[in-house]
Amino acid sequence: MSFTKEEIKQRIIRKLVKWKKWGGAHTENILNGLPSHIRGEKVTKEALKELERDGWILPAKKTKEIHYSLNPEKTAEILQFYEKYCKQEND
Repeated sequence: MSFTKEEIKQRIIRKLVKWKKWGGAHTENILNGLPSHIRGEKVTKEALKELERDGWILPAKKTKEIHYSLNPEKTAEILQFYEKYCKQEND
């Protein structure tokens, strides 16, 4: 089963919002919640790049990996997206 770029973005945003990773709270586990067969795929890298380009996620080079957090300056946009596309009934 393959995922679209939008589905991958939804999974990333859902994870970061649920983990409360805003601003200085970074996580390196951003891709661990994705199925293993799409972690290194081109579409996954494109989704991350788009989220970075739009300013929704902030990369931080820590140790040997890139850590990500949500941009607090884009809180309203991110939460609107989350409410519309990511929030599940059991959240």
